[in-house]
Amino acid sequence: MPDFTVDIGGLDALGKNLDRTSENIDNATRKLADASPGSIGSDELDEACADFREIWDGGLGEIRDAVAAIKEGLDAAIKGYAELENGIEAELAKMATNLESMGAG
Repeated sequence: MPDFTVDIGGLDALGKNLDRTSENIDNATRKLADASPGSIGSDELDEACADFREIWDGGLGEIRDAVAAIKEGLDAAIKGYAELENGIEAELAKMATNLESMGAG
């Protein structure tokens, strides 16, 4: 029977990376918002940057939403695996206690 293990610490580290990704997206969105038309250069450049900002602001929002959904699922998986692990440990401890009380230890 194959072994199955879950590295909860690794999943937690992944969650922290996802949090940093969200922070980076928020920072990028703020920087895009700070680049106001008229402050970049010629009218053509300002217009191109405004178009870029509009498109990427929406795209960054979609990425942020996707990261949030992944993080939510990851948090649920971490909780589920931790609960399973704790339940197995508790049941094994009960079994050991029962075996000891029966003199098989």
